[in-house]
Amino acid sequence: MPCSGSSSCALPSDGGVYALVIELAERVQVKLGRRAAELGPGLYVYIGSARGPGGLRARVERHLRREKKVKWHVDQLTTAASRVLAVVYALSEGRECALTPHLEQLGFRHPVPGFGSSDCSYGCASHLLQVDCSPAAAVELVKEAFRRAQLKPEELRFS
Repeated sequence: MPCSGSSSCALPSDGGVYALVIELAERVQVKLGRRAAELGPGLYVYIGSARGPGGLRARVERHLRREKKVKWHVDQLTTAASRVLAVVYALSEGRECALTPHLEQLGFRHPVPGFGSSDCSYGCASHLLQVDCSPAAAVELVKEAFRRAQLKPEELRFS
């Protein structure tokens, strides 16, 4: 889903923190190094930060593309039977790790320890969390986690 004509064009090219609200339609096998795990159908939130060239826009657009080299753990989800329902983001110099405790307090759990957090120096259990609620409620909870982390959330929803 490249920027040309997509709503991801609304994302800033500045650095920041983001959360992808992902719906898995079926079971997906994921690998984390030598370990493997299975994620069942449901709602997941992957949190990340974007600091490189193109900032949030470039990073999220990459996540939204189905055809890509699998580079990060989350690529295993975004190239599988999944749909990114929404992106919540905020301009920030901080890291996505600021969201983890707030998401946990709001009922999110870590389905696969270490997923997306192999380079995390803050001790996050993972950067992939799961929640049992409606997609709309999940987006609202993610926005609340951003606010609790003193971040101003913006959102893009995809149909």
